[in-house]
Amino acid sequence: MTQNNSKKSTEMNLLTKILIIALTIVTLCSLALGYISALDQTANENVLSYNGIQMLFGGTGGKSASSLNPMLLLSLVCYVLLIVGIFFRKDNSFMCIACSALGFAALLMFMFDARFADRREFNFAEGSVSPQIGWWIGVLAALAILIVAIANKSAIAAAKRHNQRLRLYENRDLPAGYKDPTVWEIIKRDFEKHWPVYLMVLPVLAFYIIWCYGPMYGIIIAFNDYKPKKGFLGSPWVGLDWYREFFRGPFAWRTIRNTLFISVYNMLIGFPAPIVLALMLNEMRSIAYKRVVQTITYIPHFISLVVMSGLLIDFLSSDGVITTVLSKVFGIPAKNYLGYAQYFRTVYVGSEIWQHLGWDSIIYLSALSAVDQELYEAARIDGAGRLKQTWHVTLPGIAPTITILLILRIGQLLSVGYEKIILIYNSSIYETADVISTYVYRVGITDSKFSRSTAINTLNSAVNFLLVVMANKISGMLSETSLW
Repeated sequence: MTQNNSKKSTEMNLLTKILIIALTIVTLCSLALGYISALDQTANENVLSYNGIQMLFGGTGGKSASSLNPMLLLSLVCYVLLIVGIFFRKDNSFMCIACSALGFAALLMFMFDARFADRREFNFAEGSVSPQIGWWIGVLAALAILIVAIANKSAIAAAKRHNQRLRLYENRDLPAGYKDPTVWEIIKRDFEKHWPVYLMVLPVLAFYIIWCYGPMYGIIIAFNDYKPKKGFLGSPWVGLDWYREFFRGPFAWRTIRNTLFISVYNMLIGFPAPIVLALMLNEMRSIAYKRVVQTITYIPHFISLVVMSGLLIDFLSSDGVITTVLSKVFGIPAKNYLGYAQYFRTVYVGSEIWQHLGWDSIIYLSALSAVDQELYEAARIDGAGRLKQTWHVTLPGIAPTITILLILRIGQLLSVGYEKIILIYNSSIYETADVISTYVYRVGITDSKFSRSTAINTLNSAVNFLLVVMANKISGMLSETSLW
């Protein structure tokens, strides 16, 4: 019976794949149909009409002439990846839902942008944009793909749960008319049994809803020209103008490049450093010496960031401690290292390691304490030395902890903390020190351009979120460890 249900679910999945491919082809073909119409801003009696392909390649004139439309390009990439995933991946439910949801959202955002973009962007008269049959077909097909993908995922999950129940009850005598409780029945029964615990959770939920999710309503100012006097909804909508302005501006490549370089350097050097320290501390036999080393490495973490930044400025000045040591011991000419752009990344990454090395090693020391000591004994019996024990016993034992922390670190790839950088950098080293977060600070707080800074930071957060999801999915595919 279980085999029949499994075969049935497989057949359903095959039919769903065929349906999704057919709908995807319809969505892609809709680009060849009429997509949008509007009046020419220079002559309002002139009716302009474009299909999706023309819009994709920037055939509308204006500032976007001959440049790819980002939303249609994103939609096209999503649906191409969807077809590739269906053909070449066995478990493709997640990719189907992710690509279809992102593609559908991109089509909606395209029309929003076309309606509210600056007239100079597309050469359209204000308020004259209207969708044509091609866009409607594409959106409806994209919505159908998303619905089918979610329904297929739910059906597969239900079939798996049903097969698990069959295996669980295979050798049990159940009363006549027995039915498995529904999800709501399970929740109701659990609430009646543990209602004090639920009441304890309510303040935490209220905190996150009010202070974390409530303010997210303000993200809409990333798509309008926010005026405090007019409010969030009263300010004029501008579509994706701020995003275009950022990427067309002179600071986009510089800030993205610096952010990636600093984050990658910090990950390649700063992420393994606490692991190495924890392994070294774990091998120490002198408890007193181990505690001294731990104390020395923990202390910088508890120093205020402002004080730490002041120490860095003093130590690296032309007559600072570090500069003097380098000059007298190694013969390096004395200079103010924070006044030269080429030294900033080294200073920043080095100070991050110095400040957080000991504190970050605590979690690895905790994981090391949970490794079964009998495994070391078995390795010694097999003739393994200390190095082989570390490689074959210690590292596999803490691998889940390393994986989880690595996923979280990847999710912060574009979130270099602006506090320390603002405290130690200056205009002479912007070329290597200016990152996305500091640029957002200058634009939003210093220049009071709230919409521009919100748009850039929203894009930054969205990319970080996608990086976490991708890293978690890859980790789940390569190992049995993931966040969810």
